[in-house]
Amino acid sequence: MKTLIKATVLSLGVILSMPVFAQGTGIEVRSIRVLAVDVEALARFYETAFGMSETRRPVDTATFKEIVINTGASSELARAAHSTPIVIATKRDRTAPPPSMAALILEVPDMDAAIAAVVAEGGKGGTPNTSGEGLVYAMVADPEGNPIELLLRQ
Repeated sequence: MKTLIKATVLSLGVILSMPVFAQGTGIEVRSIRVLAVDVEALARFYETAFGMSETRRPVDTATFKEIVINTGASSELARAAHSTPIVIATKRDRTAPPPSMAALILEVPDMDAAIAAVVAEGGKGGTPNTSGEGLVYAMVADPEGNPIELLLRQ
């Protein structure tokens, strides 16, 4: 009986440690792409305003660049992070407005500090609002005009 209980507990532990996929389809959000005229400057904005770090540069040519960043105070911590990375990529048409991306949503620990950091780094600030679910949110924008929804769980 003791062996059966141990085996059941071990099996349950293995099942619970397996990754959970959206609706059991095997689909996961791999990354979020944000387009920029100045990829280097926009990557620095996200790094400074939100404490992120560069993890890699899959493409770095004279005509197209991608900088992958993630949460973490250093490149090593960002590479080890389990959060979804942001890919800052070259915007092909420099004159086009930001794409109609609904919003990049970032959960923050301090709404006022996050809005202040966005403004300090050249982005556009917003006003915090409270949702019907008790969440605090604010719409801000990065220096390229891409929308960012800041979310604070209370």
